[in-house]
Amino acid sequence: MKKLISRAALLLMGALAFTACSDDDNKNTTSELVNVTEGVFVLNEGSYFSGIDGSLSYINYATNQITNGIFASKNGRSLGGTPNDAIIYGSKMYIATTDEGRVEVIDVKTQASLGYATLTQPRKLVADGGFVYVSSYAGTVSRIDTTSFQIVKTSEVIGANLEGITALNGYLYVCNGWNPDYTYNNNVVKLDASTLAKVKDITVVTNPARILTDGTDIYVQSIGNYADVSAAIQKIDAADVVTTLCNEGLYLSYYKGKIYYVATSYDENWNTIAAYKVYDLATGATTTFVEGSEVFSPCALAVDPYTGLVYVSSYSQGAYGSADYAGAGYIVAYNNDGTFWKQYDAGVAPTTYVFNTASYVKTGE
Repeated sequence: MKKLISRAALLLMGALAFTACSDDDNKNTTSELVNVTEGVFVLNEGSYFSGIDGSLSYINYATNQITNGIFASKNGRSLGGTPNDAIIYGSKMYIATTDEGRVEVIDVKTQASLGYATLTQPRKLVADGGFVYVSSYAGTVSRIDTTSFQIVKTSEVIGANLEGITALNGYLYVCNGWNPDYTYNNNVVKLDASTLAKVKDITVVTNPARILTDGTDIYVQSIGNYADVSAAIQKIDAADVVTTLCNEGLYLSYYKGKIYYVATSYDENWNTIAAYKVYDLATGATTTFVEGSEVFSPCALAVDPYTGLVYVSSYSQGAYGSADYAGAGYIVAYNNDGTFWKQYDAGVAPTTYVFNTASYVKTGE
């Protein structure tokens, strides 16, 4: 028999397996914590230049089906222009919608809007210590109270167009990507999470965009300058020392000691060639994960933290053979061994994945 309890209760129990002896029947019963994924939310960015709003989809693991447009269906209004990041924290989902100048807050189970925080051009989100933090194109990082949904603290201006953000050991790490004049920066800004005061700049490869942590180290994906500086994936260790892992890589995701990413190059006709690779953090070896012939033009990648399913988003092929940035995209799912699992039709530009996970206590003899 399985019984669902809250994560807070599980933490109080130590979140560990335990054994109990019954005085009634003298039988040993064992209880263990089981983490599962119930589904995955997909944030579709839409198209700024075509005036197409973003949307929210959901892949239900019980039915293995995708439902599109769930935010609009539930709330009777559009999610807005350029929603570009989302996270689940507790029972709520937070969605940064750049064009609308807000972080939308919805109930995970019902997708009903609960309110929103207002700020200039929010970009990326991370949760830490009971708060949600958001980077912005105003060059600041703001703290959102998870009860009132109000901005309760904002940093000084620490960069220009701030992108990815993550948290580790009481600090925030923020990518200072590029500038309004389309020049590029080469630093990750380290902030004290409690005060939002700047601690230092950490020099990385030009145009850092995405960042994540495995709980020990930080991993940064830089885009480069589209000319003589290539993309790169780098590691920032506990001493803030930067090591380049590979001189390529977009759309990184972490799973069980490995970094999954997309490497892109161009043929003689400037057509994009994509390779889907895995970097082993223990050995330093890089291998090809899947050929990816089902993917026309990749725009995101994510790995389910519990099942290992790998999701790759793609733009559809347009009428003239190029990517259709204003048309509905699609998602290809692969098993972790690289075999094809399923393809799903999504919204326009499906660029962000948020895994809907749960923890169960499983008991048995």
